[in-house]
Amino acid sequence: MIQGCKVPSVSLNISPQGDLTLCCHAHPHTTGHISKVNSLEDFFNSSVMDYYRDELANGNIKTLNPCNICYKRNKEGLTTLRNRIEDYFTFPRDELDKKARAVGMNVPIRHLEYTLSNICNQTCAMCSSNCSHAWIELDKKFGRKVSPLSKLDQESIEKIEKILYGLDYVNLKGGEPFADIRNLRILKKLIEVNPKCNIEIVTNMQSITPETMLILKQLPNIKLFASVDGVGKVYDWIRGGNFEKTVSNMENFYNETGNTIQIGTTISLYNFYSLERIQEYFENKPYIHNIVFDNWVEGPSYCSALCLPEDMFNKRLEELKQRINIVPITWKSTERDMKQYSLEETEKMNKHRGFNLFDHVPELKEWYK
Repeated sequence: MIQGCKVPSVSLNISPQGDLTLCCHAHPHTTGHISKVNSLEDFFNSSVMDYYRDELANGNIKTLNPCNICYKRNKEGLTTLRNRIEDYFTFPRDELDKKARAVGMNVPIRHLEYTLSNICNQTCAMCSSNCSHAWIELDKKFGRKVSPLSKLDQESIEKIEKILYGLDYVNLKGGEPFADIRNLRILKKLIEVNPKCNIEIVTNMQSITPETMLILKQLPNIKLFASVDGVGKVYDWIRGGNFEKTVSNMENFYNETGNTIQIGTTISLYNFYSLERIQEYFENKPYIHNIVFDNWVEGPSYCSALCLPEDMFNKRLEELKQRINIVPITWKSTERDMKQYSLEETEKMNKHRGFNLFDHVPELKEWYK
């Protein structure tokens, strides 16, 4: 039941292009642009946002764009920002905010999810230049659509800094947040004006410098969500990073702050047959408190596990359900047979990486045969 979704009442999302949306699932359906608003708080309390609050309160979820995305995802058993906000987040000033809004007073934004840029230090095999500027040259090389470097300007960052005081939660995403050092400026500002704010950062753990660590140690309610899609060479192939460096930085973060880390795995064709290895490697590590398998790649189709034949996909999914806590997805056919196309794209990445994924995931090699 999505009626009464509180996301528009507490939250705002900002993309690196400056688009303002209700949440991370709402792209490309924008509600405004950061360059065209005097302040983010004024926009949050505007008639534009009131429209979505009213529509959701009236239960018009199935036809309301983009909120029907959550409705469809929940019907498929997938989680959304709505689930996280309603199930895990607490907003101590919620009742006061409701009373203030009822008499026409402005209410601060309580949950901010933002991405300063698509600056990144990895070239994940299921990604593109739209989300990682490191992919720009690869997209050119592979003959794909090229997206430019995107980042918020100075004026936009100042608008973000002005609303930090009222936040209960802030989510930093990328790109890679720690690869864009301007995020450190915002974290320093939070230490100054709102040090007890709950901060969640999705990171690949490759850019945790000593300066970054000093800042993180001053934020008592910080949580890191580490993107780990494999172990050893499977990780290196999928993400274009270094698995050992990721592990070392996770251990160091735990030793320096005492905070544990949640691992989030993006499930793709490339790791569908090795997800247990992530569980086995990390499940007893003191610096890990949870491992989540709920983020399925659906596009590009050639790197989605959904491009496998239905019987093959379902058989493997049943195996995984017995071994790890995976949030399942319902198989659906792709537009066309992706086998040959998927093989061609995988071979391109094999050549670029300098080693063969099939040597580490032999099940894929068998399927392609």
